[in-house]
Amino acid sequence: MTRPIPKLAGVCGWPIHHSLSPILHSYWLKEMGITGAYVPFAVDPKNALEAFVSLKHTSISGVNVTLPLKSAAFSAADVATEEAQKLGVANCLYKSRGQLVAHNTDMEGFAAPLIAKLGASRVQSSSALVIGAGGASRAVLGALLSLGVPEICLINRTDAKAEDLVGQVNVPSFYALPWAQRQEAVARADLIVNASAAGMSGKPELDVSLENGRPGGVVYDLIYTPRMTRLMRRAQKSGMDIIGGLDMLIAQARPSFKLFFGHMPPLDLDPSDTLLSALKTGRR
Repeated sequence: MTRPIPKLAGVCGWPIHHSLSPILHSYWLKEMGITGAYVPFAVDPKNALEAFVSLKHTSISGVNVTLPLKSAAFSAADVATEEAQKLGVANCLYKSRGQLVAHNTDMEGFAAPLIAKLGASRVQSSSALVIGAGGASRAVLGALLSLGVPEICLINRTDAKAEDLVGQVNVPSFYALPWAQRQEAVARADLIVNASAAGMSGKPELDVSLENGRPGGVVYDLIYTPRMTRLMRRAQKSGMDIIGGLDMLIAQARPSFKLFFGHMPPLDLDPSDTLLSALKTGRR
């Protein structure tokens, strides 16, 4: 009997030692009995474009891409999917019919846990507040707009960045408020999304209070180190529901895994305990 040819995929970043993606994908490979490997690749931003273009000449089936390489990955591709085109960056590169394809699973990854928690109808009747105007916020905004959220407010510590992003998107239901009015923005929102790095291990805490947050509202923190951020703890004390960044990490990885290895991981094959163990022990 002929054995299947092992498939190789990985994740690229600079640095990359902190990534949980190898543990996540390796868990699915083992549990699903798939012959293959998923490994980290440290890619210097100065050489990223050349490195990504060279993927077509390797046996690597595809790679996920993290900061600060998403723009280079998008530029290196021969074609881009609609999801990647919407954001102008790629978190996933894969080969198809001799071409290198840029894709982005961040919007799907953000939306899946949100819909699972609230249901599509509640999401579509909620007002949202997005904190942060970087790359992660673009994926959040793309998902919220696609879901038909009727009102989206954006705040950022640098007001000009928020205003610039609003101008680029140019949708009437999407507007910015000054950072000085952040508590007013909190009071208006049914859904609060932290798409900034504030609150991440080693970073300053997010300077936003939830004291005037809406009871029954939802706080979605994209950060997963730590698993339970200070913002999420404050949300729970205020009677709000929470969604953590680990849920998004897993949700955005599922479609990537299918592109690389040909099979979608079942929803009941949950790697959360394995990832939490890795976070606690510092193992990567």
